[in-house]
Amino acid sequence: MAAAAGTVSSRALALAGAVLFVLVAPGAAAAEAAAPRPAPLEFHVGGPRGWRVPDANTSYDWWATNNRFHVGDRLLFKYAQDSVLVVDRPAFDACNATEPLAAFSDGATTVRLDRPGFFCFISGEPGHCQEGQRLMVRVMVHPAGLAAAPAPGTLTQPGVRPRPSGCACSGAAASVAAVAGVAVKAAMAVLVDLA
Repeated sequence: MAAAAGTVSSRALALAGAVLFVLVAPGAAAAEAAAPRPAPLEFHVGGPRGWRVPDANTSYDWWATNNRFHVGDRLLFKYAQDSVLVVDRPAFDACNATEPLAAFSDGATTVRLDRPGFFCFISGEPGHCQEGQRLMVRVMVHPAGLAAAPAPGTLTQPGVRPRPSGCACSGAAASVAAVAGVAVKAAMAVLVDLA
C-alpha cells in the first residue's frame, strides 16, 4: 500500500507541476508581447537623390524589396517640381493619377505607415510613373510590438533595417504555446493513469 501511495503522490506532483506550467506559460508569452519593439524608422525614399524619375542607378522596386517596413515607420519623400500620390493597386499598376487616395506637393512629404499591408505611391507628374517613378512597400506588424504604441525614431539612410537572410524563428509565443500543449497532454495522461 505504501508503494502505491508513493506512486500516486509522485504522479500528483507531476500533475501539479504540469498545471503550474500551463498557468505560468501564458504570462510569459504576454510579457514577451509587451517587450519594447524597435523604434519606428524614417526611410528616405530615393536616398540622397530623393523622389524623382529613376536613372540607371535608381530602382524603387529594388529599394523596397531590400528594406523591412513595419507599422509606425515613416517614408520621407523629398522632391522639387513634382508630387506624391497615394493610390490603390489598380491605379498603381496602370499609372493612373486621376483619383488618388491622397496627393502631396509640398516638396518634403512624410507618410506614416499606419497599418499592415501594401502602400502604393506614384508621381503625379505626367509620364513620370511610366518612367518608373513609383513605389510599392509592404508593411509588416512587428511581432514584439503588436500592442505597443509607436515611438518616434529617425533613420538617415534607407536600408538600415535589411531583410534577414533565412529567418529560422517562428516566434517565442508560438514556442510557449506548443510547450504548453505538450504539458496539457502530459497532465491529461497522468490524470488518466490516476483514475
